[in-house]
Amino acid sequence: MSEQAQVVIIGSGMVGCAAAYHLADMGWKDILVVDKGENFENDGSTSHAPGGVVPLSHSKIMTQLGCYTADLIKGLEPYREDRNTCNPVGQLEVAVSEARWQDMIRLHGTAKAFGVETHLLTGKESVEKIPVMNADVIVGSLHVPSGCIVKGADVSGALARDAKEKASTGDGVVRFVSHTPIIEIDVQNGAVVGLKTSNEDMPYIKCETVLLCANIWSPAMTEQFGVHVPLMAFEHQYSKLTPMKELADFDPNNKDHEVVYPTMRELDSAMYYRQHWNCYGLGSYAHAPHMVRPSELFADLSAHAMHPFTPEDMYGEPWQNAINLIPSIEDTELVDPFNGMFAFSVDGMPIIGPSKVNGFWVATASWITHSAGVAKSVAEWMTTGDTEWDMRQTSINRFQDFQTTDAYISVVTKKNYREVYEIIHPRQSISEPRNVRMSPFAARLEALGVNYTAFAGLELPNWFDANEALLEKYEDYIPERTGWAAEHWSPIQGVEHLETRDNVALFDLTGLSIIEVKGLGAPAYLDYLCSNRMDVEVGKTIYTTWLTEKGGVKRDLAVTRMSEDCYWMFVGEGTLPLDLTWVQKHAPDYGTVSVSDISNSYAALGLWGPNARKVLEKVTTADVSHEAFAYFGAQWIDVGMTKVLALRVSYAGELGWELHFPMDAALPVWDTLWEAGQEFDMIAAGMGAFDSLRLEKGYRGWGSDVHTEYSPYESGLGWTVKLKKEDDYIGKEACKELKGQALKKKLCCMTFDSVDSVAFGGEAIFPKGSDEAIGYITSANFGYSIGAFIFYGYLPIEYAEVGQDVQVEYFGQRYAATVTSEPVFDTQMQKILS
Repeated sequence: MSEQAQVVIIGSGMVGCAAAYHLADMGWKDILVVDKGENFENDGSTSHAPGGVVPLSHSKIMTQLGCYTADLIKGLEPYREDRNTCNPVGQLEVAVSEARWQDMIRLHGTAKAFGVETHLLTGKESVEKIPVMNADVIVGSLHVPSGCIVKGADVSGALARDAKEKASTGDGVVRFVSHTPIIEIDVQNGAVVGLKTSNEDMPYIKCETVLLCANIWSPAMTEQFGVHVPLMAFEHQYSKLTPMKELADFDPNNKDHEVVYPTMRELDSAMYYRQHWNCYGLGSYAHAPHMVRPSELFADLSAHAMHPFTPEDMYGEPWQNAINLIPSIEDTELVDPFNGMFAFSVDGMPIIGPSKVNGFWVATASWITHSAGVAKSVAEWMTTGDTEWDMRQTSINRFQDFQTTDAYISVVTKKNYREVYEIIHPRQSISEPRNVRMSPFAARLEALGVNYTAFAGLELPNWFDANEALLEKYEDYIPERTGWAAEHWSPIQGVEHLETRDNVALFDLTGLSIIEVKGLGAPAYLDYLCSNRMDVEVGKTIYTTWLTEKGGVKRDLAVTRMSEDCYWMFVGEGTLPLDLTWVQKHAPDYGTVSVSDISNSYAALGLWGPNARKVLEKVTTADVSHEAFAYFGAQWIDVGMTKVLALRVSYAGELGWELHFPMDAALPVWDTLWEAGQEFDMIAAGMGAFDSLRLEKGYRGWGSDVHTEYSPYESGLGWTVKLKKEDDYIGKEACKELKGQALKKKLCCMTFDSVDSVAFGGEAIFPKGSDEAIGYITSANFGYSIGAFIFYGYLPIEYAEVGQDVQVEYFGQRYAATVTSEPVFDTQMQKILS
C-alpha cells in the first residue's frame, strides 16, 4: 500500500532526527523518517561513533555548526533513565609537540574571535583535568568547556521524541518507520515524485520533497539521477580497553560515572580518547586508509566494516604513543575492537542544500559534532529559502565537475583521511592531487619559474622566480618575515606588487569565469537578479551585487553588456558552480532567457600598471586613450591577430585592462603582449601580489570580506543597491528596511601600527586594553606601496570610527592597530583614471 508525506527524510541518525526536529519546529505538518535498519540504533556512524562533540575549529562555519550542536544536545531531556544522553564534560586538545602547541595558541585566539570559551593549560593543569595522563610528555593543552560526550543513538531518540511533540502541538505529525530500505528515488521531469522501498507494507511513498541524510550511502543513492555527492566512506580503528586501576572507583552501573573526564584528542599521533566508566577507549587514524566505496555499501545495505580489524596497526606506534600519554594503558588489552565507518567529503566539509532535482535535498558528509547545526541549516533553507549562516562552503552546488570524478574522489579523500589532524597553514595549497587543471599559459609561466598555487583545481601562479632579480631594487619596501609568517610566502610577491605600481605587469586571469545571459528577456532578468541598474548602454561594465531575500550579499561581481540582449557576468572560477546555480535558479522559465557557462571558451589576462597603455598601444590599432576608452568601458579590439574583449577595469587598482579572448588564442596573445612589454621590462605577476594590490584599494574579497551574513550597507557596498529602480529585484524589500536602520556593524579597514606585525585572517580584534573580542580579521596582507600591514574586519559601529585604537591577537600576542579611512592607496583614483 502506498504512503504519502509532505517530506520524507531518509536516515534516522542524528542528522535525520535533528532535521525532523527542526522542520517540525518550523511548521512542517507531515514528516516521515525512514531507515533501512532499526531507528536510532542503526548501521550508521551515529550508533557506533565514540560520541565526542568537538565544537571548535579554525573554520567559522564549522564552529557555528559545532557550537549549535553542543548547545542543543545539552538542552535535551535524557532519552532513557539508565544512561546519560549527554555528558557535558568538556574537551581537551593535548599538544605533545611545540608546533601543535603553537597551533593551539592560535586556535585559542580564533575561539575568542568566534565567541567560544577556551583555556590554555600547562601540562600539570592538563593532568588535573584527566589524572591518568603523563604531564611530562605534554607541552600544553587547550580546554574547551562546551565539548561533550554523547550516546549518538540516544540523542537521535531524544530528538525524535521532541520532534513528535513539536509537531503535535501544531496539528502536525512526525512518523518514524524502520526496516524500510529505499530501492529508488523516483524522479520524473526533473522533480521528485516519490520513493520505492523494499518494505512490503510500504512499497511506495508519494512525496514532493525528500531530504537525504544517509551519509555514507548517499552517493550510491543519488548518482542514478545525476546528483553527485562526492564523499567516500573510510574505516578507522576504535577499541575499549580492559579496566584501569586508577579508575576502579567508577561504578559501571552508575550512569554518572560513565564519563567524568573530558573527551581528549592528541592530534600529533592522530588519536583520541574517552572514558568508559572504569576503562578508557581509544581511536586511531594512524593506519593506512581503509576506503569503502558507497556502491559496495549500498549493495550490502550495512555499514559493518568491510575490512577486518588489524591489531598490528593499533599495537604498533599508536599503542606506544598511547602509553606515553596514559602510562596505565600498558597494562590493558583491547576489548571488542572494531573499525568505525565515517564519511570524508572531497574538501572535508558537510554537503548540504537543494540539488538540481526539484524537491530533492541533501544533508550529508556530517559527523556527530556538526549534526544538529547541519540539520538546522538545511531545515531553514527548505522552509524559507535562506539560512542564518553563510553556507557557501557546505553547499551541494559548490563542486566543480572534476571533483565528482571517481579518480579525484578516491585520491583526495584518502589524503583527507591521512591529514585529518594535520596543521594546515592558511596560505597552504592542497597537497594532492595537483595538476588537475592547467592554465593555457602554463608553458610560458613555467619558463619564468612559476610557483603555483591550486585554486579550484587550477594551477595558478603565486609568484615567479624570474622576478627575484628585482629584490635588490625593492628590498627597503619589503619587511622580512620569519617563522609561520614566512611559510608559503616569498618577498618576490612584494616585488611583483611594487613593479605593478611602478611599471607594468601581466597577470594570468584564468581563474575568472564567464556566465552568459542572453535573449529578449535578458535586460529585465539582469535587473531582477542584480541590485545595480543593469539597463545601461552596450559596451558598459557595471559593478553590482546579488542579494538574498533577507538582504545579505550573495556575491559581488562585474557585468558587461555585450549587446542589447546579451550580458557577460564575470565571477571567480572557485565559485562558478554556486554562481551558475544561482543564475539558473532564478531565470524565467518562459523561454526568453538562456543561461550558459562559457568559461572554458575564453582565456584572460590582466595588463595593469602605469605603462599598461603604452604596451597595449603597441599591439592594437584601437584608440585606447582615456578619452576613447573610458573606465568601466568594454570594447572588442585587435591584439595582434586576435579579437579580444578589453574591459577597462582594475582589481589591482592601476591603469589597465582585463583582456578576454578565445582559449585557442591564449599563447599567441600572451606572446604578442609579452614581446611588446619587453621595451618596458614588463613582468609577469602572481596571485600573491594581486591580493595585496586589491587590499590597498579596498576592493572586497567575496567569501572573506563579503558574504550572506552581512548586508551591502554593512559591507560598504550600499552604493551598488539602487532602491529607486522601478522594477523589483531579489533583496530589494529587505534592503529598503535595512537602509532605514542604524548600522550595528560595518566592514572597516585597519592597519597595524608596526610594519613587523602580521595576520592571515580569522584573528580576533579587541578594543585597546580589553579582553572582549569585537570582531575578527576577514582578510589581510601587507600594503607594500604604503608601507603598512592592512586588514579588514567587521566592527561594532561604536568602534568603527577612523582613528580608533584596536588590538589583534596573533599567536597569543597583542599587536596595536588603528582604524583608517579607505582606500589607503590612490584615494582620488588618479592612477586608474589616467
